[in-house]
Amino acid sequence: MTDDEEFIPSAIAATAAGSLRTVTDADDANALFMGMLKNVTVDCVKEGSWMIGHIKANVRSSDEMLSMSSTTDDGNVRCRSSFTVPVKDYSITVNVIVYGVERHRAAGILVSDMRAALGDIDITVHSEVGCEDPGCSDPACQDKDHERIITIR
Repeated sequence: MTDDEEFIPSAIAATAAGSLRTVTDADDANALFMGMLKNVTVDCVKEGSWMIGHIKANVRSSDEMLSMSSTTDDGNVRCRSSFTVPVKDYSITVNVIVYGVERHRAAGILVSDMRAALGDIDITVHSEVGCEDPGCSDPACQDKDHERIITIR
């Protein structure tokens, strides 16, 4: 590790797809996904994040997309676009960039909060900075041949 370790972000990306339990009206679906993103932000802060770089999610359903982000410690979520029709099936991509929380812990927070909001869905989490190669000790590894998927149980 370097002397600048605290300045190396934990950067992860997650993808998932699923179905809400019932067809959910647009306002309730927007609130559900926005609440999930707020919880990820607040839980990262509770875990010790001293700066939220960016926590962003895009949720697609039918021909619509909810695009939202949070960059403040209080988890304020802003939307660029939102659902206007009921939602059942969706796909979601979430990007988390935080400082002060180790990337495996940030991934655990993300998966836990996504499952709390969306149920027991399959989530794939990718490490965007660093890698999962057991022989690599570079905290900022960008070797394209190294494993990037973080396994969360």
